[in-house]
Amino acid sequence: MYNYYGDYMNKYESIARGLHKEGHNCSYSIHNAFKEDFNLSDNYPMPRSIDGKCGALLACTNILSELNKEELIPEFEQKFIEQFGYLKCGELIRNGRICNDNIGISARILSELLNKWKNNDFLLNKI
Repeated sequence: MYNYYGDYMNKYESIARGLHKEGHNCSYSIHNAFKEDFNLSDNYPMPRSIDGKCGALLACTNILSELNKEELIPEFEQKFIEQFGYLKCGELIRNGRICNDNIGISARILSELLNKWKNNDFLLNKI
């Protein structure tokens, strides 16, 4: 399956985009795309709940925290800024960013970071 930009979507990007298209919020969509494979809790942050930040960003950093991989959060945030230019939901929307794309690309960035981690203490064969 391919995204709007013609890029191949990995499993997590596809699930997250699909959940969002079904009407779920950004944070829920990301969290639940990864939940089963990573044995995540049911807790996910509400969109804009921390300094107005994008819910996709908050969900990804929450997942990294839940997996005890807080050291990957700065790298994730840097990649998010490089991709989108902003961290806050309002800024993203005002500058024409489409939520479903933010969600899908954020899921891809997170899955790539977790894939780099796979050779350490967790084997990720599901991407």
